Amino acid sequence: MNALLDEFGVGDAQERDESWRYSKAALRALSQQEFALALGDAALSSALIERFDWPETRGSRLVFINGRIAERYSDGAAVESALQIAHENERVALTIAATLDRPLHLVYVNVPGAQRSRWTASCDVDVHAGNATLIEQHISDPSADMLGSLTSNISVASGADLHIITQSDLADSASLYRRSIAHIDGVLRTTHALAGGRLQRFDLACRLNKPKSRYDGRGVFALRGRQHVDVHLDVRHSARNTSSDILWRGIADQRSRGILHGAITVAQGADGADAQLQTKNILLSANAEIDAQPILEIYADEVKASHGATVGQLDEHALFYLRSRGVPASDARTMLISGFANEALGFVDGPIRARLDAWLAQHLQLTVEPTS
Repeated sequence: MNALLDEFGVGDAQERDESWRYSKAALRALSQQEFALALGDAALSSALIERFDWPETRGSRLVFINGRIAERYSDGAAVESALQIAHENERVALTIAATLDRPLHLVYVNVPGAQRSRWTASCDVDVHAGNATLIEQHISDPSADMLGSLTSNISVASGADLHIITQSDLADSASLYRRSIAHIDGVLRTTHALAGGRLQRFDLACRLNKPKSRYDGRGVFALRGRQHVDVHLDVRHSARNTSSDILWRGIADQRSRGILHGAITVAQGADGADAQLQTKNILLSANAEIDAQPILEIYADEVKASHGATVGQLDEHALFYLRSRGVPASDARTMLISGFANEALGFVDGPIRARLDAWLAQHLQLTVEPTS
């Protein structure tokens, strides 16, 4: 297991043991397998292409196959001159110098080979000015027995605004480790919609470096079967009058497991910080598990801060009310779960929001039916 952690650059032994303690079993299973280097020139099926061929992002799309950019499926060259793209094999750098008039769509596709495969890649995003939306989509072939690792370095300058929307929808045999470090002088917003995967691990460290810099995070995971998602957020307020607002929703069914570790630190001298973190979670099965860990450390004065976490079941009174009004049990259940999760998608609107709503509805339909 240590060798696997070392390969993907996870901290020293003591830190990683604590950080990964809720995912050790899943990680141990991966470490006992052999993974060959994945090929990046595979052809994509029409079914895979259909999953990312969104009309609203045509002309601003970069497609990566097993971590390497695939020119024949990409059309990012059509993006206006406000964006510069540099890439070499599995390394990509995006520099944004003005407001983008459409989202930039990065698609990471996992395509299986003759044996278990792995890939590593990096994507650096530097926003100098303007407003931009970046969509990061992770998909896989249904039979993909893959292990991917994506590292991102994000920089948002003063006066700039970046919104990153991540949709991850993996096969149960695919695993993905994503880690991002964001240095924020302006405004960063993130929206995460996560599902699927034998193991999905997401680490996001945000550093609020300048007065009035801001981070707003929203996220939802919807899990079933033996899917496993582990999210670690680490937000540090280092300057005066900074703010963060984090809200996550978790849904777990059957034997799935979700983890949300959210840590906020208000450093000495970061007076006037406003830090909020909330996570609410629903278990749909007695065998499902969600671990919610909010952590708040304050070393400054005149700070406004709060955190909270809940894990429970569907509201039986609300379910009874809907059924008493003639709503079928499965429909009532879906309505309640959808309403619970939708708050986490509040930063997104228009056609992209419609796609996330459809994604959520699809995964809610896959949960097991109630027994009564």
